[in-house]
Amino acid sequence: MAALILLLIPGLLIFMGLHLLRELGWRDTLQQRLGLRRYRILFSLGIVISLVMIVEGKAGAPFIQLWVPPYNLRSLTHLLMISATILFMAGNLPRSYTRDMVIHPMLVGVIVWGVAHLLSNGDLASVLIFGMLPVWAIVKIISLERTKKALGSPTPERRPGLQWDAAAIILGMIAYSVFLVFHGQLFGFALIVPI
Repeated sequence: MAALILLLIPGLLIFMGLHLLRELGWRDTLQQRLGLRRYRILFSLGIVISLVMIVEGKAGAPFIQLWVPPYNLRSLTHLLMISATILFMAGNLPRSYTRDMVIHPMLVGVIVWGVAHLLSNGDLASVLIFGMLPVWAIVKIISLERTKKALGSPTPERRPGLQWDAAAIILGMIAYSVFLVFHGQLFGFALIVPI
């Protein structure tokens, strides 16, 4: 239980808090006081520390079953994870049709990722991770959309390109395949069992 309280929950709060600095009105103040370079270094360090805390906290947390996920939903989990990795890539690539059609594809990918994992995990630690991060993503989307409306929509610099959609699909499938094969080594639960 100590890992849950001392690592996992604080790690999640630090991760979400750092990503909500702008919404809390602290980002600009910190950038001015620290300087942009030092702010970026400290922000990145904070994110790395929070991710280590989340992973270590999940690994050390006691298994407290809240519900038993139906086994037949595992296929749906895999389909959703393919979508999540493609959306995540689309959000990090130049302008594509996917990026134009889906509002904040990387954040939507986080929501899909969380829902996918909640379909297959019913323990308390998993519910905290895969429930809290999608809630953070929803809050972030709402905040970004409010800011966009307040500032007005800028004219897109370039037209979307199908090559970026293709790149998102290819890179998303590669990322999904890597996570599928190395899930056990990375997160302690193997998805592919050797014969």
